[in-house]
Amino acid sequence: MKKVCLFSIILIFAQTPFAQINLDTIWQNFVIDNYKKYDNYFAEIVTSSTIRGKDTKDRGVIDTIYNTKDTTLIYCENNKFVGAQSKNSISYTENDTNTTINFARKFIAINSLQEYWGEYFNDVSIRWETHFYTSIIGYPKFFEKIDKISDIGDYFVFECIDSSMNINDIQMYEDVKMYVNKENYLLERITTKRQNNTIAELSLGAIEREIVINYLEFNRPNSIYKAIFNIGTYPDFLIVKNDNPYTAKNNKNSTKKEQQKAKFEESKITLNKKILDCEIVSLENNFLKLNDVAGWILLDIWYQSCFPCFEMMKEVSLNQQEFKKRGITIVSLNSYEQPSEYLKAFCEKQKINISDLYFFKNPEDLTTFRKQFKVFPSIFLISPDKKVVWQTTGRRSTTELLKEIDKFIKK
Repeated sequence: MKKVCLFSIILIFAQTPFAQINLDTIWQNFVIDNYKKYDNYFAEIVTSSTIRGKDTKDRGVIDTIYNTKDTTLIYCENNKFVGAQSKNSISYTENDTNTTINFARKFIAINSLQEYWGEYFNDVSIRWETHFYTSIIGYPKFFEKIDKISDIGDYFVFECIDSSMNINDIQMYEDVKMYVNKENYLLERITTKRQNNTIAELSLGAIEREIVINYLEFNRPNSIYKAIFNIGTYPDFLIVKNDNPYTAKNNKNSTKKEQQKAKFEESKITLNKKILDCEIVSLENNFLKLNDVAGWILLDIWYQSCFPCFEMMKEVSLNQQEFKKRGITIVSLNSYEQPSEYLKAFCEKQKINISDLYFFKNPEDLTTFRKQFKVFPSIFLISPDKKVVWQTTGRRSTTELLKEIDKFIKK
């Protein structure tokens, strides 16, 4: 039977120059359908990546090359991903010094009886380590179509372009090659290479990746997954059932977060003299003190690697005229990074008005600020006499912000 099947594939490839072949159908028939034969399986996925742009505590993102290695164990039942464990390491060279950092293993499990494997599992937990494996085998909508198939001896190589990643409105394009074993039709290796790689794409994903998949278990009645992800034995495991526990409706964690937000917005915050008088500097090298700004101030706290913070800052920047026609000066203050050409290029690509973006000139002032302001993203409305009259946290639309701000401006 296997010989017949292989002969059929060879025949199909032999006819390629003479007939139009639906490559996506071949992928579905010889790869995806094969995985459906297994009641459960367990695989180790090792991802080695070369990444451009490293985050630093004091300088923001610097233009350097570093390498990461992620080892993830994936557990599958009924052709669905039901659990995972991952551990990570990062290595880089700076000032002729080689550094390797190892990170702790993360755990996650989800309800295997559901129709899909959960937004939290997809978007937050181990997406970067297993993105291509999970999306191609378990969630094929992440790539549009197969573009080419090659026969290289032991493997068929399926090629496509992945465009599923869009970070801060920057579309990522990656050339993907998927190596399928001819004997068992299992996906055993994936290589990727990012097409776009300018300074504005620093720290937004790997330039190149190699993903090697080692299959450790097939169709076992008592799978390793069931033994490991046991709430009674390991009560500290995060068990997730299809929704992010921090945003799901009627979820205790979500309720707690809403309570924290309400407490923050109702609290009385005072800007001390040291913060009002400290010098901040813009990306255009203009210096400013909050105490010297006349009239109303909208103080927006952000930093680039905090995506909700960045999106909130971007919302304010793109709608700055709505605030300025009310006599409000926007000060978007970065509470983490230092000014850099990378941040300038990144923000300009997002069409953000960089003249409103400020940074702390002195590290001592940044330390003082962090001790008082610990909630991100956050926005403060400061009156002409330099009092905080209203504050909010989380992502808010311009309409929502102005509705609250007008209560104080009109007074």
